[in-house]
Amino acid sequence: MVYDEPASDKLLMLTQLTNAEYHAHEAISKSKLDAARKSGKHLHDMLYGPPRESTAAFSFGTAFHAAVLPGEDFSQVAVRMPKDITSKATKAGKEFAKEHEGKIILNHSDSYALDQMMLSVREHPAASGLLGGELLGKSEQSFFCKDTGDTDLELKCRPDFMLDDGSLIIDIKTTTDASPNGFKKSLASFRYHVQAAWYLEVVEKATGRRPEAFIFIATEKQRPFSTAVYVADSDCIRIGMEQAREDLLNIAKWKNTGIYPGYSSQAEMISLPKWMLPREDGAMPASEPIQLY
Repeated sequence: MVYDEPASDKLLMLTQLTNAEYHAHEAISKSKLDAARKSGKHLHDMLYGPPRESTAAFSFGTAFHAAVLPGEDFSQVAVRMPKDITSKATKAGKEFAKEHEGKIILNHSDSYALDQMMLSVREHPAASGLLGGELLGKSEQSFFCKDTGDTDLELKCRPDFMLDDGSLIIDIKTTTDASPNGFKKSLASFRYHVQAAWYLEVVEKATGRRPEAFIFIATEKQRPFSTAVYVADSDCIRIGMEQAREDLLNIAKWKNTGIYPGYSSQAEMISLPKWMLPREDGAMPASEPIQLY
């Protein structure tokens, strides 16, 4: 790793790293913060355990990113299964997969969903304006820096797309529900607010300039394949950074002590989630809506 000496112990931005090279670097990423939020054991498993196989959902998301991000080469990442091959499990399907080993193989339903999602992005005025090529920027740049707090850890992030002037970071999300209420649940469940804050922080430390906004482009991966665009507000960024900082301090402590704790070692009382409990006025809460698809 090369240090940018005049930049006050900041690490240089490395734009040419492959995705594999970026993930192999030991600096702290948002995914490591997520593991640490669960427990020290989860972080230890991510750092030192055997590699995990990619899930179908993750692979499809990777293919979608390659299809919609400016400057990305879809053909280097994924390949569509020919129409005359009905399944990956057939002899022809296995031969096709072997021929394209290392690439994501999209079956016919995956290809249909991908096409509809790409169309949805193109038809959305804000999303197409951000990704349509009129704004100058680069996809999948890698940023590294040193934590200027009290951990001295190396940090990293890899935005999906960032404008060349450093003003905006754009992040692509596939989701089952891109509505405002639905995506708020995703923000909480997948800690996208932490990602927004983390990326803004790392880019600022690495380049000396803080982007003005972090924008999510969320596209549904099932019918009707709707797209929505959201800008992370100040509460998202503030609370996200507070949580990221807590995780980072825990990571530094565990690395220093070599002790990576799991969940509580004692029996703990457990209750229902708050949304299932009676309100202060004694009224019972409304039932959560049933997800039909």
